[in-house]
Amino acid sequence: MERMKQTFTRSLFAFTLIGMIMILFSCVQQGNKQQPAATNSTGQNQKDAVTSSQPGPNTSSATGQTQQPNPVHPGSPGSSSGKMLDHPVVLNDDFKKDPNNQNTKLLNAFAQNSVENLGPLSQANINPEQRKAKELYLSGCKKSADGDQAGAIADLTESLNLYKMPVAYMKRGYAELLAEDYVSSLNDLNETIKMNPKLDKAYFGRAVCHFEMKDFVSAEEDMKKYIETDKTTAMAYNYIAGCRFLQQDYKGALENYEIVAKIDPKFPDVYTNRGMMKHYLNDLTGAVTDYDKALALDPKNATAFNNRGGAKLSQGDSKGALDDFNQAIALKKDYADAYDNRGKAKVNLGDQPGACEDFNRAYSLGLEASMELIKKYCK
Repeated sequence: MERMKQTFTRSLFAFTLIGMIMILFSCVQQGNKQQPAATNSTGQNQKDAVTSSQPGPNTSSATGQTQQPNPVHPGSPGSSSGKMLDHPVVLNDDFKKDPNNQNTKLLNAFAQNSVENLGPLSQANINPEQRKAKELYLSGCKKSADGDQAGAIADLTESLNLYKMPVAYMKRGYAELLAEDYVSSLNDLNETIKMNPKLDKAYFGRAVCHFEMKDFVSAEEDMKKYIETDKTTAMAYNYIAGCRFLQQDYKGALENYEIVAKIDPKFPDVYTNRGMMKHYLNDLTGAVTDYDKALALDPKNATAFNNRGGAKLSQGDSKGALDDFNQAIALKKDYADAYDNRGKAKVNLGDQPGACEDFNRAYSLGLEASMELIKKYCK
């Protein structure tokens, strides 16, 4: 489990994971309306969604040879390893680097629908100090949208020094969140909610902050508060699914991924994630169906190939599994789990030298569990 929890949020990122966060960063446009902040979410990496492939108890395959159950998901019931690797629960970390990726666009599209009231600063007859505070607020929003979080934080801090308003705390909280300063972000979002409990986006941002700080209980509580006012945001349910998953509540995670897919059938990684949950719950047929859907949307999804290969391997289809692992490796040359899994398929197909080559490659890429397979098959 440890490995799985490490990257994300990765890291979710998401934002991935991390991520994902710009959601509420919409700036005021000519008074009341705000421009969407350019987040870069996915968020983690697009968080690699890989799951580990460590050995578990042997079972009989359809070929009559031994194979490892759930080779891609050793944390599932019946596995002796108890470990898992990455998973794109939240989106991906690329959002911090690429303002044009799919997840960033998704977050910005959400932010465009946001209208936030600047209160007294929305009026025409404000004093010079208030006018300067408003200018700095708008400048900070624009800088955040352009990816300059340090500049955004500086401008929003100056604005708050001149005039304190909850949306400025929230915007600064989001900039800090994107800059991965979770403590400061949490403080600002707490202040936002204290000043104006009706700013629902503050709950969303605070939930992401809790998620990144690995407080999954608080993250889910805040995301549910956000959902009370908006049940149409797929990303909110995606985060809840991530919280459930990281607490090993696969059934709860699956239920929330179902909602994500219903709201937005093209939501990033939803079928890969939903397939993983089915995989953990031993619904291998359902898992393969979801991995198929993931690949129909993105034929270059190395994780979906790897995970589908793992499900096929557990079903006894070593040849089909081998083909999927080959595809995963062709797309991602340094994919340790795919090499490890491909080695297992080769063992089942009688290619022990090829299997040993793959196990050694996986080990050289940092998958320590492969050493057990090297000891077992590569004397």
